[in-house]
Amino acid sequence: MSDSTWVAVIEEELLPDGRPIAVFPKGLPVMLVKSGDEIHAVANKCAHMACSLTAGRLFGHIIQCACHDWQFDIRTGESTDAREIKLSVYPWKRDGGRILIDIGAGNR
Repeated sequence: MSDSTWVAVIEEELLPDGRPIAVFPKGLPVMLVKSGDEIHAVANKCAHMACSLTAGRLFGHIIQCACHDWQFDIRTGESTDAREIKLSVYPWKRDGGRILIDIGAGNR
């Protein structure tokens, strides 16, 4: 992993617990969800029709798209109905109170 692909996206104190928010590191739509001490960074576009997932509803670790009710596990990016459909998931880290995302390492 190159350090050049790590991008600061938000101060951790501004990240609400249990509520998805959208960030755009270098224009890339990413959804962040803080759950206790864990943070999940996943593509903020539904694999179905690219609707914003932050407009959806969060049920534990499952985000439900507001457009057509598709559901994804925010820990793995996998669809709950068709495991072969996945959203990109991004590594994250803390650095001096900020949350950084490695936009070069998203898996699909």
